[in-house]
Amino acid sequence: MESLKLPSIPHLLVANFFLRLTGIRLAGIHVGRGSWLKCSTEIGVGSGIGWNFCARGSGKVVIGKYCAIGENVRIITSNHETNCLALNYNLQSKLTGKRMAGEKLDVVIGNDVWIGDGAIILPGTSIGNGAIVGAGAVVTKSVAPFTIVAGNPAKVIRMRFSPEAIDEVSNLNWWHWSSEKMKEKMDLFQKRF
Repeated sequence: MESLKLPSIPHLLVANFFLRLTGIRLAGIHVGRGSWLKCSTEIGVGSGIGWNFCARGSGKVVIGKYCAIGENVRIITSNHETNCLALNYNLQSKLTGKRMAGEKLDVVIGNDVWIGDGAIILPGTSIGNGAIVGAGAVVTKSVAPFTIVAGNPAKVIRMRFSPEAIDEVSNLNWWHWSSEKMKEKMDLFQKRF
């Protein structure tokens, strides 16, 4: 299994039922207790997500392999429609029979990404492979691979590696390796880039 895919309402209902009671561990993927998946979500193998994670909106969330996502992280894939008279979904539903959601904008998180506790990822952003998002950051723009961002709004703090090391690590694509190959190449996982 390369990823856990929860594409539709029935899948999400079952997952959310169990997440109210306990975390989910399945095929090398962990989603912490109290999490709430309210949109189509795909989580790559080896990824771990802390307690009270929330993915919501009209778009899709794709999380790569071997990501570390902290507690209380929020990913939002759509906003309220701002060009209509009432912004409140309940009132919209009561009056028109439907919600006036804004454009759905998918959120894509690369492989080997670390997102700190309490971060908020806004619609239409992507976070590149190997990036780090600091605790409490609000990501309003896409984050380049191997970049460290923090703050509200999130700003670049620095690159994780030199440009040469980024090329070297990017070309490895180690997150697609088998467990056996990772063990064979253990020296690379102990190397400081």
